Amino acid sequence: MKRLILFFAFLSTFFSSAQLFDNLDSVLAATTEDAQLLVDAYVAPLGQSLTYSLNSGWASSAKTHKKFGFDLTFGAVSPSVSDGAKSFNPNSLGLKQLLPSSNSSSTIFGKDVGTEFTYTLPGTSITQSITLPGGIEDDLVMNSLPTPYIQAGVGLFFDTDIIIRYIPKIENQGAEFGLTGVALKHNLMQYLGLLDKLPLNVSAIAAYSKMNIDYQLSSTNSNQKITYDVDTFLIQALASLDFPIISVVGGFGYGKGDASMQMLGNYEISLADMTTRSLKDPLKSENTYTGTHALIGLRANLLFLKIFANYTLQEFNTLNAGVSFSFR
Repeated sequence: MKRLILFFAFLSTFFSSAQLFDNLDSVLAATTEDAQLLVDAYVAPLGQSLTYSLNSGWASSAKTHKKFGFDLTFGAVSPSVSDGAKSFNPNSLGLKQLLPSSNSSSTIFGKDVGTEFTYTLPGTSITQSITLPGGIEDDLVMNSLPTPYIQAGVGLFFDTDIIIRYIPKIENQGAEFGLTGVALKHNLMQYLGLLDKLPLNVSAIAAYSKMNIDYQLSSTNSNQKITYDVDTFLIQALASLDFPIISVVGGFGYGKGDASMQMLGNYEISLADMTTRSLKDPLKSENTYTGTHALIGLRANLLFLKIFANYTLQEFNTLNAGVSFSFR
């Protein structure tokens, strides 16, 4: 049980140690419109990475269980962050007042180098400056934000499996993380007559996942935090050749993710003209990610123990690997 708790705690530990959103509230000294544009561009790749993670790893074979057969799977998904997702050009955002000091700024996955922006406070000649924080590139694991998962699958009627993912709310150093997901895998070989006697299996998968992250921005004010929610949907076709010792799997599919970030709390922002600005729940970002993908993978079948790895081709190419204890 202790190892299972440590497994669940991995993501919240990573989120807190990697300092995902630290100092992001520094942009609030800009106008709300410009601050929103900066934050949208800064956090956008995070939702993309988590979408790919949540839509991966649902099956290592197209084969379904016999009725009431089951499996327990421990795995990790590692989407490789593309170079284009590590920076953005602030001049392309349509900023109304802010002037950037550079034509390249780090996203949340970029270099740990902040970018300074300036503007003139209305009705004065006083220059206000803000700094968009750098990213967590140095904290990435093999250029990726890895996502571990645990899931259980059970064979139902009509050659259909139900697969459940669940990680309870885990808190670590002000970061809180939770995950739920459900999928159905339906074997299509039953409709192909004598072909269902072959070691070939073909199935269709539909999956839904939801991830919640709460991140405290201040160690002294629990009211100031960022909430980040990701909802994903996947539909996928899989085919596998399942032999007694090894399985070869391939597939293609379509995935969608909706990511929402909110900066919550009350903020008193000190400006360069010695005035202050009071803000409540100042920022909210929403992004949608869609795309197709193709995957190929291998699985070793050692009685009830399965060891698998597969690779998915998409904008963030994704490696998924793990072990499964499977019966019937």
